[in-house]
Amino acid sequence: MMKSISFDEYAQLEQFISQEDAARIKAELLTCPEVDTSLTGTIIELSKNHAKSVLITSNEMVSDELGLIHDSFIFCAASYVAQAAVNKEYSMLIGSKNNFYSPLKLGDILILEAQALFDENSKKREVKVVGHVNEIKIFESSIQIVVTDDHIFRLKRPPSTNTKPQEEEKEEQKPNMEAAMAQAMLKNLAT
Repeated sequence: MMKSISFDEYAQLEQFISQEDAARIKAELLTCPEVDTSLTGTIIELSKNHAKSVLITSNEMVSDELGLIHDSFIFCAASYVAQAAVNKEYSMLIGSKNNFYSPLKLGDILILEAQALFDENSKKREVKVVGHVNEIKIFESSIQIVVTDDHIFRLKRPPSTNTKPQEEEKEEQKPNMEAAMAQAMLKNLAT
């Protein structure tokens, strides 16, 4: 469930987005409706193939006594803004290449901008994400996202066309969720 942001976080967000624009973006955003934006960042701009977000660092992100923000929060925010740039209801990250140029510390405000580069009919989408603190580039990523027709957990595994004896089939009927999800994604990429 979405966590409500604290007064301090909201006061800082007001520097970047008005309440009216925040409400409009929330209504237009199709991806990740239940995400905790206090940990992934808040989308402050949204247009076709483009999104911009702000991640306000907090105590929950700190990994040591000096206030170092764990790099997983930077990646999480980049993944979220990339999916917002694609803005499809059913999408998920399938790959990325990331460069971390500088660490974040408690109190930093990370601005991430995502530009999606793809053919509208393509299931696989490439998104470039760049993150800055003030004018300093601290992060850059190329993220691949796949768009599916339904939620990944609802996709059906394609029917088997092999003719193995029944005893062999019974032995192989053990559930393998990872293989089923991979086959479903490959099937959707092919269409």
